[in-house]
Amino acid sequence: MLASVALLLSVPIVATLVFLLISPLIIFVVALLFLLRLWKARLLGGAVKVTPDSFPEIYETLATVRQQLDYRRPVDLYVLDEVNGKTQLVQLLGHRVILLAGSFAAGLQEEQYARLHFIIASHVGALKSRHERFAFVGILLDYLKILKFVSPFLNPYYRATSYTGDQIGYLCAGRLEPALSVLARLMVGNEMSLQVSASGILRQGVLVNRRRMARYSQLFSEVPHLVNRYVNVIAFASWANRQDYERFVAGLDQEAQQCLQILLNRSPHANRVSGSISMYG
Repeated sequence: MLASVALLLSVPIVATLVFLLISPLIIFVVALLFLLRLWKARLLGGAVKVTPDSFPEIYETLATVRQQLDYRRPVDLYVLDEVNGKTQLVQLLGHRVILLAGSFAAGLQEEQYARLHFIIASHVGALKSRHERFAFVGILLDYLKILKFVSPFLNPYYRATSYTGDQIGYLCAGRLEPALSVLARLMVGNEMSLQVSASGILRQGVLVNRRRMARYSQLFSEVPHLVNRYVNVIAFASWANRQDYERFVAGLDQEAQQCLQILLNRSPHANRVSGSISMYG
């Protein structure tokens, strides 16, 4: 009898404790949703949304990529004067937004928009493969002040999403040149990218791969070194589209070819069987 009474009395206490524990989380989610809507409202008022009327070519490129990847969820694309990193993908609480810096996007509108095709496809490809599904978890951990303790375990996952997005972008673009051109532009900007040499980046890639400090510095970042992204796309093409890869290799000098072989031997794609796959069917 006493045990039953004690159990009944403990129920309100347990309920109260549970409420006290989850109420900050509920408040946080509501606040986050409000701030997200506020951010989108500011974006709508201060940037240009890509529509059939504004930037119709970019809109058609996004529509083509979504059709290629059979991605049916809504994706908003905005062009801004300045974007940190020149381009960003934001996905949170059902909102999916791609941001492009205006000057960066302007330099991609060449060769039938193949370069623009690559960068948009890399973002939509990440969404398609659901690589952003832990974004909310990361924000929650940050709110709980423990992200610094778990980020070393999450960062490899985030870096893998960048690599996979680039690979999907390459398949959609169909050729190495636009993919590598975009990555070069992310490194040095539109104007200076014309002076970037694939041979030079491959030699630099060997240094990044060999030097421990360069490798360790990437461990604390959510995104891979751009040099590593550059090499990864080439390594992926070496088995995904052998003909395209061989055209690229033919334009390298002997030393650069040797550097590329060193990098390929250390690549996750090294043991894959050569073949040819395409997003164009």
